[in-house]
Amino acid sequence: MSLPRFEKEWEGFRGHVAVKWDKLSEDDLVKVEGNLGDLVKLISGKYGEQKSVIESRLHELYAGYLENKERIAQGIAEAREEIGDRSRDFAENIKQKAADFQQTAKERVTKIREESIDPAVQKSEEYIKVHPFSAVLGAFGVGMLIGGIIGILSRSRD
Repeated sequence: MSLPRFEKEWEGFRGHVAVKWDKLSEDDLVKVEGNLGDLVKLISGKYGEQKSVIESRLHELYAGYLENKERIAQGIAEAREEIGDRSRDFAENIKQKAADFQQTAKERVTKIREESIDPAVQKSEEYIKVHPFSAVLGAFGVGMLIGGIIGILSRSRD
């Protein structure tokens, strides 16, 4: 009897053998090293069963192991794909919300500029055109006031 890839699958399959034939020690299973013939002899010696019966049970157990391993691998692949899909959806959602937020912010800035800043600038320009001397004198006075305050503050720190 031969089982495909048995030696390569031994490390994973060994635990299933240990559960099925619990009289086998871990050292016994390590010594087998994936040799199917040695495993059949070992089980036959510990349990006194015929080799053909053991081989049949091993074949069923191994087939179940491979089937479960394949299902688990498929489940992992499906989970990875689902995670990837959800991650892409999440990223797209974030991008859309960021674009919406950016658009809302632009609209608010435009509204503030149109309602407050532009009219104030326009009124200032009109005032300067009508009263140029007062505007220059007012700007000069404000500049002197600010300069004086800065001077006082810089002297008080020294």
